This record gives sequence, C-alpha cells and structure tokens, in this order.
Amino acid sequence: MKKAIIPLFSILFLLQVFAQTGDQKWTPLFDGKTLDGWMVPNYESGRKVVIRDGCIIIGRDDLALGIKYVKPFPKSNYEIMYQAKRAAGSNFFGAITFPVKESHCSFINGGWNGTVFGLSSINGKDASENETTAFFEFRNGQWYQFRVCVSDDRILVWFYPVDDEGDIIEVYKDDPKIAIAKQKEIEKPKVDLVLEGKSITNRIEVSYFEPLGISAWYTEGHLRHIKYRKLTPHEIETIKQLPWNPRAGIE
Repeated sequence: MKKAIIPLFSILFLLQVFAQTGDQKWTPLFDGKTLDGWMVPNYESGRKVVIRDGCIIIGRDDLALGIKYVKPFPKSNYEIMYQAKRAAGSNFFGAITFPVKESHCSFINGGWNGTVFGLSSINGKDASENETTAFFEFRNGQWYQFRVCVSDDRILVWFYPVDDEGDIIEVYKDDPKIAIAKQKEIEKPKVDLVLEGKSITNRIEVSYFEPLGISAWYTEGHLRHIKYRKLTPHEIETIKQLPWNPRAGIE
C-alpha cells in the first residue's frame, strides 16, 4: 500500500496514537487492580465503583458518578489518554474533567441522551451549545480511546473506536483507499479550541471530580488504560503554530 504523506505535526501525534502502554514517556494512572491514587467523591456511592477484569466499572447511578485523582497533576502542557465504553444507559459514560491552567473543564462524551460531545464550559456555555458542540453515535458495548491534550494555547481532543484488546480497529486494511481515509479520521482532532479570549469553567454536576476525574451520568461506564504524559517544549511550540480548525468535530 502506498503510504500517505503526513505533516510533521500529524506524525508527532500519530506516534502518540500508536504508543504502547510500556512507552517510558507515559505515566500509568491506573494499575488495573486497585484505585490507588483515586477516590470516589460521593462516599455513599463508593460501593458502585468496582474493579473487574482490569477495568474500573462505574455503576449506573441517579447522578454523576465516577473517580477523582488525588495525586499531583499538571495544570497545563500535558496529554491524557484512556479507554472507555458505555455498558448500559444512554448518556455520557467516560467524561473527563481536567485542569486548564487555574481553571477546569470537562470533555463530555455522549451527553444529552447519548450523542453530543464537546467541552463544558466555554464562555459560560456548555457542551451542547458552544463552538465545540458536535454529534457522534457512541455505541453501547464499544470501547473508544480518548486523548485530551492541553497546552497553554489549546485544547485538542481525539477519539476513535478500539477493539476489546485496546487496539485500533483495522476493518478496512485490505482496501488502501478506505484505510487511508480511516487513518486521516483517527489523526484528525474532534475538538480544537484556541484558549485565547476564552473563559473556561466547569459544570457543577462534574465539579466534584476536579482537578482530574472521569465520570458517567445515569449510565454504566467502564474505564481502562488511563495514562498521561507531559508535552515536550517542541510539541508545545508546534501546537501553538498549528492552523486552527474551529469546525473540527462537525466537518
């Protein structure tokens, strides 16, 4: 198959897409066995968060339920990656709350009855009504890999389906044209937000998971392979120069 020519920035992030868990640049945040470093903010709901088969199971609850990271974590210039699936329900199943300098934001996956994704909140508007609002049909039982990159200038989010082993699904590997198209789809950010001039805040429903946490709403969510890394100075500068794509999620 003839290889596509990919810009330098894309190469840098494609390397991250295919990075393995053992890559020394990444720091695991979940050992697959315990909640070491994490807590369940609502003590009464603690019994609904369990570990099974190497995954964190967030039980279905009447409110936002999830886990909060309690160890030190960067406020900017980092990337976090994790895999999540919606096992039951029809709302967000692995929404991540994360630091943005001195504030916090959340990436919502499958909110508002299952299809909305975006950032909450931008200039006081949540993920269903701001410039990052987009739609995607998240399928129950399907694992997705999520990547959130936060620099001093930008928030970028990628996601794409993976198989039960956590590998990128290669269902079109025998068709070069479709394979290249799928590669470009994986490579392309689903959210691209320039921070300059923006007010970044968090919705109260997920504020319990600040500064870093992952939660579900009226939904059973499964989590695994949670890890993060710090951006290099070169990557920080590259992100700053990246052409802005304000319609990232809706093209």
